[in-house]
Amino acid sequence: MTTSSNPWPQGKTCGVLVTVNFDAESVDLHEVARENLYGRFSYGRYGMRAGIWRLLDVLRGQGVRTTFFVPALDAESNPRQIEAVLRDGHEIAARGYAFEDHSQLGDKERSILERAHIALGKISGKAPLGWRAPHGLLSPATLNHLSELGYLYDSSFQDDDYPYVMRCASGREIVELPSFQMLDDSTLYAPRHSTSRVLKTWREEFDAMHEAGSLINLTLHARGEYGSGRAVRAAVVDEFLAYIKQRNGVFFMTCAEMAAWWKQRHPESEPAPV
Repeated sequence: MTTSSNPWPQGKTCGVLVTVNFDAESVDLHEVARENLYGRFSYGRYGMRAGIWRLLDVLRGQGVRTTFFVPALDAESNPRQIEAVLRDGHEIAARGYAFEDHSQLGDKERSILERAHIALGKISGKAPLGWRAPHGLLSPATLNHLSELGYLYDSSFQDDDYPYVMRCASGREIVELPSFQMLDDSTLYAPRHSTSRVLKTWREEFDAMHEAGSLINLTLHARGEYGSGRAVRAAVVDEFLAYIKQRNGVFFMTCAEMAAWWKQRHPESEPAPV
């Protein structure tokens, strides 16, 4: 989508989403069995033991409500953490059942999506409205399955500066909330960039996107190796959110709030690419 006019609410110039990928043991279980989740395969457990609490403290301190994209298996394994997320008013959205590669599931994909959908609904008390692909990988059928299950939005693509509405093969619509790799902590921490470099990069990206009036979709992880759950990295998140909040025209929403508002304000749709 390109626009020469301000697409945001009156008096606002830049919409901000803060999202957290709640990727814990489900990631590591693709490498080893559960009884071997130690050593370098314990980073997901770090996220649940320490990182998630630190990020929740930062978000609470900044007064920002966010969307947590949660593999259902991790929600089942970490109910206390899910309760804390909900208690602070954050949204729970879906991220597969056990961090599957949805591009390779074939005929099993629909049942796995349904299993995760039902599990998260039971755990959180409310059916999830949004979904984000593990690994960023979808099949040609994924969006159609999601639309038939009643999902409002997806946040797996990186193909626009603004949200947009897609029309699926089912005839139902789903809102896309694009993200951006350079505003994903794992992109920068996986190759072991310093926190000062991460903060500098995020500020530069935000400055340009704020000037352009783009959607800001910050993606965080609680994991120990490439996430923002460590003390010094959580401090970067805290400082970056404070930096964002000082700018004129900025507003925060959860993903569900953003998708619902965008669909009402900009109802025109296009065929889904998959």
